[in-house]
Amino acid sequence: MMMDSAWAARLQAVFELSPTILTVTGLDDGRIVEVNDAFLLATGYARDEVIGRSVPDIAVWVDPRQRDAGLAELRAGRSIRNVEARFRAKNGREIVAITNADVVVIDGRPCILTALIDITDRVRAEMALRESERRFAQLFQANPLPMTIVSMRTHRHLDVNDAAVRHSGYSREEMLGRTKPELGFWVAAEQRDDLLHQLLSSGQARDFEVTFRTKAGEERQLLTNSEVITYEGEPAVLSVSVDITERKQLETQREARREEFLAILSHELRNPLGAITNALGVVDRLATSQDLRKAAGIIERQTTRLTRLVDDLLDVARVTSGKIALRLEPVDLLELAERCASALREAGRARDHRLEVDGNSVLVHGDLARLEQVVNNLLDNALKYTASGGEIRLTTERAGSDALLRVRDTGEGIRSELGARIFDLFVQEPQALDRARGGLGLGLAVVKQLVELHGGSVSMVSGGRGHGSEFVVRLPASAVRAESAPPAAPTPGAARNRRRRVLIVEDNADAREGLRLLLTYAGHEVETSEDASSGLDKLKSFRPEVALIDIGLPGVDGYALARMARQTPEAQATYLVALTGYGQAEDRQKALAAGFHTHMTKPVDPAKLSAFLTES
Repeated sequence: MMMDSAWAARLQAVFELSPTILTVTGLDDGRIVEVNDAFLLATGYARDEVIGRSVPDIAVWVDPRQRDAGLAELRAGRSIRNVEARFRAKNGREIVAITNADVVVIDGRPCILTALIDITDRVRAEMALRESERRFAQLFQANPLPMTIVSMRTHRHLDVNDAAVRHSGYSREEMLGRTKPELGFWVAAEQRDDLLHQLLSSGQARDFEVTFRTKAGEERQLLTNSEVITYEGEPAVLSVSVDITERKQLETQREARREEFLAILSHELRNPLGAITNALGVVDRLATSQDLRKAAGIIERQTTRLTRLVDDLLDVARVTSGKIALRLEPVDLLELAERCASALREAGRARDHRLEVDGNSVLVHGDLARLEQVVNNLLDNALKYTASGGEIRLTTERAGSDALLRVRDTGEGIRSELGARIFDLFVQEPQALDRARGGLGLGLAVVKQLVELHGGSVSMVSGGRGHGSEFVVRLPASAVRAESAPPAAPTPGAARNRRRRVLIVEDNADAREGLRLLLTYAGHEVETSEDASSGLDKLKSFRPEVALIDIGLPGVDGYALARMARQTPEAQATYLVALTGYGQAEDRQKALAAGFHTHMTKPVDPAKLSAFLTES
């Protein structure tokens, strides 16, 4: 068919502008008749370097045999379609292309029109992907940590590595195609639900602790990291786990040893403090001169101070390790503030300051004893840094869904650079060498930790040195009104200010003798024992109304003595009091479970002990 010059020009333009690599070569001699710009760009040749030269001369075919086979097909009248071939550019770079070719007649001469689609980048990407998959498979299998790939659609195992096989006790064949629940891996179904929720919401899970059951039925603790990936064209979860069973066991053992140490430390520190406190009570009763009473007062104040330091140290240790359990009940913050302020006034500690309480009744759901500790620590801090004549004000209010307790003072204030660290352990305003204020910087740290245990927060505002400070405790407010506690039932047969028969069972000689003297001078009839055996005998023969029993007795401890007393007919009417240096909530619960009626932590204030014995 003849074409006019206009059509020829159009075809030439299409040939030149096509992004497909196009060449025209003679069928008979293999010389290059024409190439388009896409060819020149891909190969790096100039037009005059290739036109008129034979294809073998410029060696563009990486495998000449592939060209020869193609020529044979074309000369036989068959077209070339979608054949992958490799070509060499001028600089030696290989080009991978999909080749299509046909025989055409140009100006009466048979020629080969070849069209090449460059797929070099795609082929390289596929090769890189295959290499990456090969390396991943190698790393997956060689990893010493258990690894699994699970389908997001069916939750069945798609692949597992050798470590997962060893760790689970199952064979690879037993695991592949089955789900973790089918294999009994999950001990707690809620952990599986939590993990799936994280994967669906964020596509990953980090440091997720799970309890895993092996084929043999052994439960192991795992720390798992999981990621949603694409595996063989479908969404899947890649998980790698670290067995932390032994580590958790060591942590448990270490925590148990720590708890045991704290209990012993508490007992060993409180016992001498109890003996000193009892002896002070005796001295106070016997003191006849003003100087002796002053000396006794000094010792009493310092003993109280030392007791508070011991309490703070033990509380910090327990709160930071999460070992304080709260006994929650409705608490009125206004009533609590008034009670704490009243106690300070009665003790004479606020006589040099104006201590005021105002605000509204607002309820929280909290541990009364711990919240009282919070308020007392804030008041102690305010008293410590407010000069005589200064004002300390407690205010309570409700703000939205929160209950606020403010402790504001007109004291020294707090430097701005210290404000951010004021609730850290052992942080306090610098003191002179005499350290007249004392303290270890524990009180506010205890406040922060106890408030956070209640789901609240504490903050501090100060205008700087000389401008006072304000501490704000923010707790979730409660709408439940606390019922007034019924009056305590008197001990059967007890009358107000009655002289009682009291048995003291205490192995520490100083503590035992100090307490005996204190109660004897208070007008009670007192007998003592140094161990459980003699204590049980005294319970039978003396038949005390009240027995003050130390827990840490040699041989048979106080818990066992309480249980034996409950089984002894002569001791059925005896009111059993655990008087001990072990003062945590679990110690109180253990004492009540053993048969004690109440639990008191050493050192017990002599006045409170006397009131307990004579007025209960």
